[in-house]
Amino acid sequence: MSPETQLFLLEHGGPMVLMLLLGGSMGSFLNVVIDRGSRGVSIVRPGSQCPDCNVRLRFGRENLPLLGWLILRGRCKQCRLPIPLRYLLMEWGFAFAFVGVYQLAFDPLNFGSTMDPWLEATGGREGVFFFLGLLALMSGFFAAGVIDFRTYHIPMWITTALALSMPLFLLAQGLVEARPAGGRLLPVPLPGWVGVGSAIGGALGALLANGLLWRGVLPASFADYNEYVEDGAVLAEYPHARREMGKELVFCSIIVAGFAIGGLLTQSFQQSGDPPVWLAAASAGVIGWASGAAVVWLVRIVGTLWLGQEAMGLGDVHLMGGAGALLGWFAPLLAFALAPFVALCWLSGLAVVQKCRGRWSGELPPMPFGPHLAIATMAVVLGYRPIQAAWEAWFGEVLPWPQ
Repeated sequence: MSPETQLFLLEHGGPMVLMLLLGGSMGSFLNVVIDRGSRGVSIVRPGSQCPDCNVRLRFGRENLPLLGWLILRGRCKQCRLPIPLRYLLMEWGFAFAFVGVYQLAFDPLNFGSTMDPWLEATGGREGVFFFLGLLALMSGFFAAGVIDFRTYHIPMWITTALALSMPLFLLAQGLVEARPAGGRLLPVPLPGWVGVGSAIGGALGALLANGLLWRGVLPASFADYNEYVEDGAVLAEYPHARREMGKELVFCSIIVAGFAIGGLLTQSFQQSGDPPVWLAAASAGVIGWASGAAVVWLVRIVGTLWLGQEAMGLGDVHLMGGAGALLGWFAPLLAFALAPFVALCWLSGLAVVQKCRGRWSGELPPMPFGPHLAIATMAVVLGYRPIQAAWEAWFGEVLPWPQ
């Protein structure tokens, strides 16, 4: 074995094996999330079991990521019911996907990194928490996109988990000994004290608004939607969409007021120096969450008032909020702008396939927008450098790439 190979294995062999195992475990978990999330049942109880004979699958034995399906030879050990092959494919698919993302981020094979240069500049060590956040974000977006494709609904608990956890990854990254990598402390813009105050106020406003909603003080929008859904249908002709936007505007106004009051109160105090990096990082996550959600929510409200029917799903709003909670304010805007092109490509491909099969009726079925948002966001994350190069070539100095 050459010294170069030994050095490569020493530096990157362990992380790649770790990515393989972590990806397999995530694929196993997402199998449960997608299956149960599509059916609207708990992902916690009951534990993993055979749907036919209800025998429990013990972790580390039958329920072993990457190897469990092979050990059982694709059948339940008790009733011999076949286990779908998709479980194995999901686990190995995510295992190799995590290894691929590691390559795209840190470029150990010298093929050329395509993700944010900040990651490569950290060498994979100092940027570990942000990188893990990216893996969690893309996994959550995959699950949300698949469930939305199946059911026209994104489970609220997925987007809530993203919105709450992503700023924590930024906070943890900010606690790492700060050293500029690629000219930046973090891959997201860090606010000053006024921004920190706004973020704290906005977070408190969001807690207050959700608390009032949970207690019934604020009415939930589209609460009677299911009354208009026919048996066997997933969508309905809802006649009161404009009325429901008033409820959402009241909800949003509380959060906006929280951001404004927090910023004004902080501005009234004389603060010396910059806030701690960890505090600024967590605040950047809150500001990114609000920015990502606000753009889609604005389109939803304006479009619904204009058309008289629900323009975009509320799950799409929360999905882009989860993206902004880790990626900052700009990436969700870019992903939202790219998503229609993703949808156009998908629908064009679907039309071609139907024509080739002789099933073209001249109309395409309604499609949820969540999968297209998820794909566009993953494209922005994985293709950061080529997208930036295309932006700079197209817009030049007229509209510089935000730093």
